[in-house]
Amino acid sequence: MADKIDVTKTYTCGGKRVIGLQIVLKNSAGNNVTYPVKGSVVVREKPLKLSYRIWSLEGKADVVWGKGDDLELVK
Repeated sequence: MADKIDVTKTYTCGGKRVIGLQIVLKNSAGNNVTYPVKGSVVVREKPLKLSYRIWSLEGKADVVWGKGDDLELVK
């Protein structure tokens, strides 16, 4: 299994910075979710434009079809 996302670290998605990362393991009905990592990708800096995205605990954008940009740790 890959390393789990650490919301205290800095990540990018498709080369763009990601802000507001959080982990929400359950939905409003109390059920576990497939993509518990939530955050916003900065599409444009000025004026700021964000795109809300979700990922698995390992940072995968799509565990079924393998499409989309995964989270990448900034070193």
